[in-house]
Amino acid sequence: MDKTFIKNGMTRNQVAVSECAHVQMVGMAYYDDGRYLTFCPDDPVPGSVPRFRMLGIAQQMSDGTFDFVPSPRRRAQSKLIWKLPHGRASVTKDGAIQLTLKVYRTECINISEAISSESYEAALAIRDYQLRH
Repeated sequence: MDKTFIKNGMTRNQVAVSECAHVQMVGMAYYDDGRYLTFCPDDPVPGSVPRFRMLGIAQQMSDGTFDFVPSPRRRAQSKLIWKLPHGRASVTKDGAIQLTLKVYRTECINISEAISSESYEAALAIRDYQLRH
């Protein structure tokens, strides 16, 4: 086995493992009250897999098998026209104009008046946007 160091002190073997799509490890998993799962490999090798932190879906079957599927991070695909105190006016990916307002009932304001005034402010901003584009 060739132990020549390449790429940040990793061996050829380690680089090959970290660049592949599927890695299988043997170790012990610790499960605590349905809240935490910790996996400890039998032979930990630094750099053998890339680090990651993601939201996703974890599923444990009744026989103890465990699966984790990371969720892709969705990025906004709209372009901001005007920011409002309770929302925004924007152009969506498909070219539509969108007005979003969200006012909580617990705020100590007149909600109908806030929606009315912010809608008017958004309408003026959208008109200016249309004149420029």
